[in-house]
Amino acid sequence: MKKLIAGYMGLTKASWKTPKIKGIMDSAVKSLSKLPIELVCDKELTTTEDDAISLCEKFNSSNVDIVIMHFASFPLGAIIPAVASRIKVPVILFANPESPEEGGIWSQNSFCGSNMAAHVLKKLGLKYYFAWGKADEAAEKVESVLKVFKAVKGLKNTKLGLIGGRVPGFYTSNFDEMKLRAFAGTTVEVLDLAEVFNEAKKLSPEASAEGLAALKKNSCGTCAVSDEELKLAGNLYQAFLKIADKYKFDGLAIRCWPEFSDIYGIAPCAVIGMLNNAGIPSSCEGDIPGAFAMQIQKQFLPDSIPVFMDLISFDYKENTAVVWHCGAAPASLCRKFDETVLRKHGRVDGGDKKGVTNDFSLKAGRVTLIQFNETKEGYRMLIAAGNALDTDKFIRGNPLNIRFDGSVEKLIGTIINEGLEHHYSIVYGDIKDELIAFCKEMKIETLIIE
Repeated sequence: MKKLIAGYMGLTKASWKTPKIKGIMDSAVKSLSKLPIELVCDKELTTTEDDAISLCEKFNSSNVDIVIMHFASFPLGAIIPAVASRIKVPVILFANPESPEEGGIWSQNSFCGSNMAAHVLKKLGLKYYFAWGKADEAAEKVESVLKVFKAVKGLKNTKLGLIGGRVPGFYTSNFDEMKLRAFAGTTVEVLDLAEVFNEAKKLSPEASAEGLAALKKNSCGTCAVSDEELKLAGNLYQAFLKIADKYKFDGLAIRCWPEFSDIYGIAPCAVIGMLNNAGIPSSCEGDIPGAFAMQIQKQFLPDSIPVFMDLISFDYKENTAVVWHCGAAPASLCRKFDETVLRKHGRVDGGDKKGVTNDFSLKAGRVTLIQFNETKEGYRMLIAAGNALDTDKFIRGNPLNIRFDGSVEKLIGTIINEGLEHHYSIVYGDIKDELIAFCKEMKIETLIIE
């Protein structure tokens, strides 16, 4: 994932420049340097219009994604429009609280400077945000905004593989490829399932053995799955890894039926779970909007693994809902590893005829559920945070019971009344606020359950 590039300028007037004001700038730069970003700045304060123009040239040559305009003090008024006319990226106006110095001197007038800048930038049509806090807390105060733009940048560099197209009758997985590309910069490339099958069949014995070992490592045991089915699954995993590397895919949407069971000989569920474990977010049933939703969550929680699910039951009294899928969850999200089993699919060909699925319930923890879908006007996102409960293995596949923060009755009513698709992406962690800010930036309509 490429780092966000942020420009920083510490503003003051030449007549206001003092060691204290320079120290305020240095404290902010030191704080910002702790963030996982590339910071572009000068060592000195920006005091004149010429200083600002020169720094803007540096920003533009560095292709900054955002500019942090720090009001170390009230600045020269001409600096703000000079900057606005030379950069085409959003600005964070960062101002500091202060107290009078000895003799009643108000040495910064920081907020007033940001107030003036907001007026000018609004008039000139440049997008801006406001952050308020001490200079040595700069990283903490601007981080939420930077996360949004890091996510926006990450999606522009994302490439998804649609393997085989959507499954029959699942119109919920339809999408406009060029609309998504124009909207987020995300590329979708379509591959035929024949390429996957061919890649799996031509593996070397060594690669096949590696795939089988990886498959067995992802589960505590097996139930009625044949050695041949395990070998096919191991080969399939290796094939997907090769294809993802060959085409530089960041995520996949896989047409998981009917061809896999009918032609290749197994269901790919356990393999899809392994791909997610390996850091390649993958959705079932050829669902690109679902795969894109997983990518959005991955931008905010790069070390977490989104999981692609149906919502299958709910209890208004307990304010809970059960999400589930038939066996494609990654083993790293299991409730207990000694409960994990590789077994035959519970529904394919009438049930218990062909493998291979992951069979276990998911772990407890804080989670965020989203559903991303296309509308005539643009896009919208359902957002709901809650606590995943300790869930017994009460059905085949991968169940998880969630008690949501907001009303489950509102959640279900929104899903049905808005005609949302039936697939959801769940990630461990509470990123509701970050997603709301992301949607605001991307002009995505939000359906928030709170």
